[in-house]
Amino acid sequence: MKPPPRRRLLLAAATGLLASRARAGTQDLSPQAGETLYAWLAEQLPALCQQFAVPGAQLCLLQDGRSAWSFLYGTKLAAHPELAIQADTVFEAASMSKPVFAWLALRACERGRLALDRPLARQMPAAALQAFFGDARPASAQQQAWRAQITPRQLLSHRSGLPNWRDEGPQAEGPALPLAFEPGSDFRYSGEGYALLQAGLEHIEGLPLQDIAQRQLFEPQAMPHSGFVLTPSLDGLRARGHAEDGRPLPAGRYTRANAGYTLYTTAQDYARFLALMMADPPAQMLAPQVEVKSRPPIRRPRGAHSEAVQWSLGFALNPTAQGLIAYHSGANSTGFRAYSQFSATRKSGLVLLSNSLAGHEVWQRLVAEIGDL
Repeated sequence: MKPPPRRRLLLAAATGLLASRARAGTQDLSPQAGETLYAWLAEQLPALCQQFAVPGAQLCLLQDGRSAWSFLYGTKLAAHPELAIQADTVFEAASMSKPVFAWLALRACERGRLALDRPLARQMPAAALQAFFGDARPASAQQQAWRAQITPRQLLSHRSGLPNWRDEGPQAEGPALPLAFEPGSDFRYSGEGYALLQAGLEHIEGLPLQDIAQRQLFEPQAMPHSGFVLTPSLDGLRARGHAEDGRPLPAGRYTRANAGYTLYTTAQDYARFLALMMADPPAQMLAPQVEVKSRPPIRRPRGAHSEAVQWSLGFALNPTAQGLIAYHSGANSTGFRAYSQFSATRKSGLVLLSNSLAGHEVWQRLVAEIGDL
């Protein structure tokens, strides 16, 4: 694939961007001596996208707790330069859906609607819980007992014992969703856990997830290009996903919300969510819940380096000499990779959305150089 020309790097939010450049001029923010962080990113983002055949990307940086710089690169569809990435181009955020849902669930806890440490089985109808698990044959007594123990806290911190997705491996001889361990005793990343809590929250609120998010987050925080389902307005703005070699993939259509992976958004919208997390996070959302030995820390330089991975109620955490860095990545098989992080201590962060399964090659290299800004 012929890479999009470098001139398709678009720079948005001119007022805030110029102000940030002026501030950066008095600091050594650059990974390379003599360059500003802004200039370095303006060079590296298109270079990395071209190197890894990533057709399009949005990158938004936060400083002082708000969006500061935005970079737009490339095209919505490979080999179609007329379909340039714009600030309102919508990407699939994949698993970066989970922190957004966690925020909604924890706000419900703060309002007394959802009990964080009460078993979910006591907060939703038994029939709805049975329908979610969808057993072809009765689960064992142990499995039934473990299911009855699962709390929202365990679901949000991936300690329920549920698999990531129900189609992982053959389950002909057992339940569709077997728990690998007693809830609360270990860590196992689980999209199904978020889907289960979604079913509980929808019952408690009496609304589907899309409506809950629209009323409580997207509208109040001015996130007009975000949704857990594909609406007609979002459909007309979205980018197409691509394989690692740059081939376009069949377009997905998420018309049913799933808390684990169906969020459509832009980098600027998601940056507003991160700004909200830095300014007014729900109680306990960023508190470490479990140390995760099975996952390596994100590679970052200097004071942003960490040797440990923890999980909070929605985000992964790297403890560093400069404080906790909260982060989450995302990958959908429809051809999207995403990443976000923020430091509540330093009031800095970033969001990168890409329309390629090779997008992780881009964000990993950028973060390895710039750390936590």
